[in-house]
Amino acid sequence: MVTPLPEPDPLIDPTEPAPDDPGELLPDTPDTLPPAPIEPSPEDPGGDPGGVPEPA
Repeated sequence: MVTPLPEPDPLIDPTEPAPDDPGELLPDTPDTLPPAPIEPSPEDPGGDPGGVPEPA
């Protein structure tokens, strides 16, 4: 079964060119992104080892 195409957004004018600056699309967003979360590595899964000292 084929789903019909969604209706076009009435706020977007398809004849207007897209801006070169992405900041124009979302002007209220901050210029910089927050830092990425620190991912645990297989060697150091992170967290509290429960009182066990780390190997030297």
